[in-house]
Amino acid sequence: MGKLSKNELVAQVMNLRSIIEHINSENCCDEIVKFFTITSSIQDRAQEIEELLPAVEGKMCKFFGWKSDLRKKSETRRFEAEKGFKNFMYEINKAGRNPYGYNRTELGEPITKDKLFFGDRSGINTITVKKLEECKKDLYVQEIVRFQIVDFVKSYKASFNTDWLQ
Repeated sequence: MGKLSKNELVAQVMNLRSIIEHINSENCCDEIVKFFTITSSIQDRAQEIEELLPAVEGKMCKFFGWKSDLRKKSETRRFEAEKGFKNFMYEINKAGRNPYGYNRTELGEPITKDKLFFGDRSGINTITVKKLEECKKDLYVQEIVRFQIVDFVKSYKASFNTDWLQ
C-alpha cells in the first residue's frame, strides 16, 4: 500500500457517499461491509491524511513585522483545513473500528460480516451481520436489524466532505 494521495482520498469519500445514497434493506449486509472497509482504511491512515493538509506559504513582511496578505490567506486556509480535517476524522472515528461498537475489527484486519455487530434494540440480542443473513425465518429480527444498519449508514449523509482538502 503506497502513500495516500488527495485523489485517492476523494475517491474513497465519493464511494462512501455512493454507499450512503444506495443502501437499502435488501443490500445492507453487503453495503455495510463496504462502508466499514472504507471508513476503517481511512481511520488506519489518519496520519497520512493529515499530511495532505495545505502548508502555510508566504513570508513575513520586513516592515513592522506584519504578515503579508499571502501569508494571512495561507494561515486562514490552513486553519480551515485543520478544522475540516478534525471534523472529518471525528466522523470517521465514530464510524470506524471500536471493540464495543458495530465494527469490532483490529487495526489492519479485514472487514468481514462476522466482525460486524448490530442489534441490541427492541429486545433483539446483538448479532453479527453474518448471523443476520442466516436467520432468514425470523422476519422481525430481519426488519429491525436491517433498518438499524440502513439508518446507521444514512446518518452519515452530511458528514463526509472533502472541502477542507481544496
